[in-house]
Amino acid sequence: MIRWIIITVVVLVIGLCIYVGFANKMPKGLGMTDGLFKACPSSPNCVSTQAPVDDSTHYAEAIVYSGERKDVQLLIESHMLNQGDAHIVSSSLGYVHFEVKSKIIGYIDDVEFYLPETDKVVHFRSASRVGYSDRGVNRDRMEKIYSLLAN
Repeated sequence: MIRWIIITVVVLVIGLCIYVGFANKMPKGLGMTDGLFKACPSSPNCVSTQAPVDDSTHYAEAIVYSGERKDVQLLIESHMLNQGDAHIVSSSLGYVHFEVKSKIIGYIDDVEFYLPETDKVVHFRSASRVGYSDRGVNRDRMEKIYSLLAN
């Protein structure tokens, strides 16, 4: 009996690892297209400054900043990297894409920031690759960026 329980647990763990590996594949369409992020999916595990304003599930206000665009981007990059669970996928002046891995299961969120050259605002999109709900993790992450740039 115990042997079957152990085998079942091992099979479930292996299945979960395979699922997470395949599910965490980077989605197509990330990055900027004509100054726009990929739209959020219908699930509530994404937040974006470019979602429709009347979409309270996904919409967040862009962050107005003062100072130099390059310095603000470096501050954001430094903050994200210091969290210990993020790495930069791509970065150029005005745009940066991070992958942020959850500590327990290893799910990946894609976090993008866009600082247009003509405006002193930070646009962002933070979205889970898998699942339905993120328990507010993506919105909380962006609230920390608001606080970081408000100081």
